[in-house]
Amino acid sequence: MAELSPILPFIYNAKLVGDVSSVITPPYDVISAEECALYRARHPYSAIHIELPSARSNSNPYEEAAKLVQEWVASGVLQPFPEPAMFVHQQTFTCHGKNYTRTALVAGVRLEPWEAGVVIPHERTFAGPKKDRLELLRATHVAPSSIFGLYEQKPPVAEVIASVVSAGEPLIVAFEPDVEHRVWAITDAKQLATIHSAMRDSRIYIADGHHRYETALAYRDERRLQDGNYDNAAYNYVAMSLVAFDDPGLVVLPTHRLIKNLAPTLVDELPGRAGKFFSVDNVELISTSEGAVQQILRNDWDYAFLIYGRRGAWLFTADHEVAAYLPEDRSEAWKKLDLAVLHELVFRKLLDMDLGNIEEYVQYTRSIEYAVAAVNDGDFQLAAFVRPTGVDQLRAVADAGDRMPHKSTYFYPKFPAGLIINRLDVRLPRIAEVMR
Repeated sequence: MAELSPILPFIYNAKLVGDVSSVITPPYDVISAEECALYRARHPYSAIHIELPSARSNSNPYEEAAKLVQEWVASGVLQPFPEPAMFVHQQTFTCHGKNYTRTALVAGVRLEPWEAGVVIPHERTFAGPKKDRLELLRATHVAPSSIFGLYEQKPPVAEVIASVVSAGEPLIVAFEPDVEHRVWAITDAKQLATIHSAMRDSRIYIADGHHRYETALAYRDERRLQDGNYDNAAYNYVAMSLVAFDDPGLVVLPTHRLIKNLAPTLVDELPGRAGKFFSVDNVELISTSEGAVQQILRNDWDYAFLIYGRRGAWLFTADHEVAAYLPEDRSEAWKKLDLAVLHELVFRKLLDMDLGNIEEYVQYTRSIEYAVAAVNDGDFQLAAFVRPTGVDQLRAVADAGDRMPHKSTYFYPKFPAGLIINRLDVRLPRIAEVMR
């Protein structure tokens, strides 16, 4: 089902940029405006200038990014990797006081429409981000960041990865706060053949990167119309960082909700009106740490979340019977999600939100401390603190052909932009040629 291929990316020339740590950045969709400015000022060759380009003097930001790619290639800042390769990317990191290592296989995955059932989504997408990413691909013909995919572990693939990691020093070592990146190249023909063969019956689940995947499909279709011979063109593939479902470093964090633009009476009456669906208990929020809030939201209930307002905090809990109030046309897996109940029963029914325009009411944050301060300062009316969505829940919803509420998962850490920059304007050797 899935067809994996080596890629021919650009990588940074450490002799010219110095420590590669100084030029990699988070992907475009998790960088705040303040962080973006800091990354731009940090290094003239930072990947932020391509991942999130800015216009100068009324110029087109996408054209500016394209010029930078051309200049960096011409000057040797970006170097074409000399041969087709897959890569192993290990991230060693600390999260809530625990140490983890997550291992990814970075490869080109042949683009297939969702309905083919090869690459499986779990979230819906929005037009704005796709338009932005497509303009960037059209101008630069590179993808600075990879898509995060999940797959069922294949022993032959695990053996190749272990062999590559143990065989020698990494090609790239880079650091972000609390994260160490190590990258090895896989160029051996037999190892590439083993991975290609072992993964052919795989389904790949998107963890992060739904917008980039749909954008890559649109870009591929445009280029196929333009090109007469596109069979082995690199744009038929999208670079993915593939992590096994059973990887011990697979960490999913919650994304909390900040709520505004509601009628004040709806906010004031929420704890009382919620009794139709939930058990509601006033609780004292002693600490704004993630651990303290998750201790309140322990797994004793089928559904649980914490609603915080300027008048206090309320624990909303319910058992499985509340699912009877959810839309009948949604899957049973979707109905088991805390966020499905939060969005449908609290946001839509109790707070009268139009979920088709949810961005008018809801913003997202990973910081409970920030959310509490934002509510206390009057910037938002309420905050909703949630439990993390499990990987097994993601898989069940995706297998049911359903889609989770927006921002249901936050896989930590992110795969950075700039570590491996995939080229889309090259011809890849056919897999049979690579394996000779």
